[in-house]
Amino acid sequence: MNAQKAKIKPMGLGRSVIFFGIPGLILYSFIYYGVPYMNSINVPLIVSFPLALYGFLGMLFFASLIGYKLEGNPNTLEGLKKRFRLQRMNWKMWLMALGTFILISLLEGLLSFTSIILASISIFSPPSILPTFIDPFIELTFPFKEFMGTPLFGNWWIICLWFICLLCNILGEEFWWRGYILPRQELVFGDKAWIVNGFLWLFLFHAFLKWNYIVLMPTCFIIPYLAQKKKSTWLAVVIHGIGNAMFFIFIIPGVFSV
Repeated sequence: MNAQKAKIKPMGLGRSVIFFGIPGLILYSFIYYGVPYMNSINVPLIVSFPLALYGFLGMLFFASLIGYKLEGNPNTLEGLKKRFRLQRMNWKMWLMALGTFILISLLEGLLSFTSIILASISIFSPPSILPTFIDPFIELTFPFKEFMGTPLFGNWWIICLWFICLLCNILGEEFWWRGYILPRQELVFGDKAWIVNGFLWLFLFHAFLKWNYIVLMPTCFIIPYLAQKKKSTWLAVVIHGIGNAMFFIFIIPGVFSV
């Protein structure tokens, strides 16, 4: 085992449940209780929801850097790139990322009918206050005319807001789940680590989207699988990021046109 690997502590099932479960519980509490409370004191949804969800995801990014430091890794960009598997992607990996995004989109589209079925069951029902773009009971029309309760037309700052949300989401999740945690899980579970990573990412962390448990299966297993197989966190970042970035297609027309 090389020196870099020797600094990484193995993460078994018990610790994995803690590292996925605690963030999942916190986020669940923020979405199901924090957002409704902020609504009760007249905090607009476009403030409360990004703060509860994307603000917390941004914290995961910093948590991954703290974890990196606590392992005793060098304070260098090269050390960070090595530990978090941030090697440059070649053109084949970029094509793989695009192809994987298309595959995931198709699979999730085929499974989308399950969301409303699960949401109709009380244990899987959504919170009382939810943005329309993730509400399973609302049929969306494109382009959006409003975003989290705020009219889009003329509000160009919403594009900037979504860009910040995108960065917090992708960097927070992928640096924490795939960059920091997955290599530790590999020391215990070997080539099956992606299964543990994906299972806990789906059922513990995404409990706040529990009506989407079935829909999210392709994302939550394919991304960890490729991240482990290719030893690349950037690959996971790109696949995850393309889907979120596509959301700009739905809000930009609403900002610049009536």
